[in-house]
Amino acid sequence: MTTHSLLDPDHLRAGALAAAAAELIGPLSPAATPHPLTSHATTSPGQVEAVVDAATRHPLVLCTVLSDVDTQGLTVLPAVKTGGGAPQSLPVVTFAPHTAAGTALVAALPPAGKGDVTAPFSVLARGIRGGETGVGLSTAQLIAAVRFDLVEGVLGRLLTVLLDEKGRIRRTAREIRASRTLAVASGNALDRIGADLSSPRFSDELFWDAEEQTPATRPLQPPGTREDDASYRARLRILRGVRLPSTPWLDSALDDFLADVGVPGTVGVDEAPDPQLIALRLVAPGAPAAIGQLLNAIRRVHMIWPAGSTEGDDAHAHRLLPPDVAARVDTQRAALATWQVQPFQPLAPTVAEALTTLDRRCVQLGARPWPKVLKGQDNAGGSRFELGFGALFAAPVAAQLDAAVTAAGKLKDPNLVPQPRSADPAGAWLLKACGLRTVEQGADGTVFTSTAPMGPLVVDVEPDASGDVPLTLTARLVSATDPDHDVPVVSVITALAGSQLTPVADPAAVLAAARPTSTVAGLDAALDGRSVPKVTDVAAFTRQLATVSPRDYVLFDLGAARTSAVIANSALLSPLFSTATAAGASSVVALATGSGTLALLFGVTGLPLAGANLAGEHTLIHRWQVRGLGVQHATLSPRRGAVVSIPLFNDGISVVSCVVGQRSGANDPYTWRPSLPDGALLTLRQYEHLLNIVELATPVGVRADTFAIRRRHVDVDGSGRSTGLNIAAARAYRHYRLAPSARAGQGEIS
Repeated sequence: MTTHSLLDPDHLRAGALAAAAAELIGPLSPAATPHPLTSHATTSPGQVEAVVDAATRHPLVLCTVLSDVDTQGLTVLPAVKTGGGAPQSLPVVTFAPHTAAGTALVAALPPAGKGDVTAPFSVLARGIRGGETGVGLSTAQLIAAVRFDLVEGVLGRLLTVLLDEKGRIRRTAREIRASRTLAVASGNALDRIGADLSSPRFSDELFWDAEEQTPATRPLQPPGTREDDASYRARLRILRGVRLPSTPWLDSALDDFLADVGVPGTVGVDEAPDPQLIALRLVAPGAPAAIGQLLNAIRRVHMIWPAGSTEGDDAHAHRLLPPDVAARVDTQRAALATWQVQPFQPLAPTVAEALTTLDRRCVQLGARPWPKVLKGQDNAGGSRFELGFGALFAAPVAAQLDAAVTAAGKLKDPNLVPQPRSADPAGAWLLKACGLRTVEQGADGTVFTSTAPMGPLVVDVEPDASGDVPLTLTARLVSATDPDHDVPVVSVITALAGSQLTPVADPAAVLAAARPTSTVAGLDAALDGRSVPKVTDVAAFTRQLATVSPRDYVLFDLGAARTSAVIANSALLSPLFSTATAAGASSVVALATGSGTLALLFGVTGLPLAGANLAGEHTLIHRWQVRGLGVQHATLSPRRGAVVSIPLFNDGISVVSCVVGQRSGANDPYTWRPSLPDGALLTLRQYEHLLNIVELATPVGVRADTFAIRRRHVDVDGSGRSTGLNIAAARAYRHYRLAPSARAGQGEIS
């Protein structure tokens, strides 16, 4: 009913009579000062009574509102009772919307007796919020809302009349100010603010069109009804409040904005990025000596050689470096010698600096887990070693690694968080603390490291980087445990092993003997029940699958017993899909084997017929680029996928880069997403509100990912269950800020 003092920055309020009386000299001041009466409840619900238990002269009872009145207004129904008589109703006291706290209106003027003396009397009152036909107040609410004050004498009455207009003037001033304040504006004032923001009031409402499976709008009823102030104000707050959003601001503002439409809980901002891996290769089709000459020049000019290397001493002796840089290089060369780097294999400066830091850390810890560096820059070392960005350590010594863990634990250094050997057998905690962002342990225990985010990514070139065209470049994420599959596929295989599924040893043979799923009775119906794409044209599917790297999918034969069980109850497939998706699978296709059993093909990239039907996006995204070091760069075709080719000769050497984004549950670069707690549901109106905030808060060049929201958190029909929205349905909401050509009053559905 009351509001905070948004409209009274001076906090003076409207206690006009008391303020005036305080300025008078005695004995006038006490004569004009209003004296509060004690109100108490009567036996009648909602009624209070203020008693004057002594005779008074020229009494006047004021009703003073104790806090600011909101837009609903406050009505008080007073009555006066004298002696044992029945109460006599008095004129209604009305505090209009925006009346300031402290405003007093005359509630009772008791009749005077002989000598202008009034016998003891009491004032009875009831309160109503929102006008005479509004909601009645309880006794406690009325006592908290108003107070009755007694004024005696002619002077008090005179001042009350003279100051009566002050309350009205303050109320009018507050009303004018309210029309400019979004938080308290209403009616036409709110419409004017909306017009400034190109956001008129809605005259329609959202509903779920079950037939079309999409949100739609319909006119509000009864005809002519328009959106209420609360909903309209919530929309305008977004348009006025979002200007230059930052992550901390959005974190704090999302909950505030969404609370306007009743969204409970916390809406988070997730900006964590997915890992982005990079690998580089030099190619020079038809120029066998070019790459070697370039790499030798780089070795002489840029790379850091270990101390004691004859070739390295000669290379460094010809470099003109400032004294401080030369001193730093000497330190790095000494550290590389400590790591026993081969005298003919220098390293990139960043790697040399990381190994220098690692050497210092090992001295500090009194342990050297890796005895030596086995490999540095190698002209024939492929994407890992060609440019000197990688170093291969010998397998760590268990006792030394344990000693390093123990010593690091005693240091209490926040930049050094040791992990036990059982959890981190490669000692990545120490390597990464020294600037080596890539730590990959091989099957033989050796540890590949790099300061670049290479991860397990390797790019191979066939037949050779300097060979005849066409050159074929293949990206793979090598696994220490499975040489045939990329790392994400290995994760899927490991996860499904818990469901007693084993990959088919020879997928090509199974595909060659596969037959349409329709040839197995009941199988199509079961697959349709789970919306699983099925192979009906085996030859066409096999041709399309040939464009996908076999390292990026895995085939499981469910066998006769499990196939029969799935035909009887297709829900048995759901746990398998959930497990595979959680492990990193992005797509699944079903086919029938030659023996009539069900086979499932899981992929971590787009599969024919499936796309990314499990996760909504591919687990692996390969992006290729090429830059020429000569006049003309090589031509790549295509620039997406695990395998690309260079079909034509070019002039000079080109640098080919492959960047692999690996979905890990986080975001792509330049992407963010709002997140809700598990089980939280949004109505269509709340979903619309959130999407409008997302639109306004997302800068140009950045993408907002609302997949999880629209698939798992929208309750379209009030059933208490989420309904996954497809792309078309997810975008069917009203945009708050309309285009100039839009028709006023109608939500613009995209």
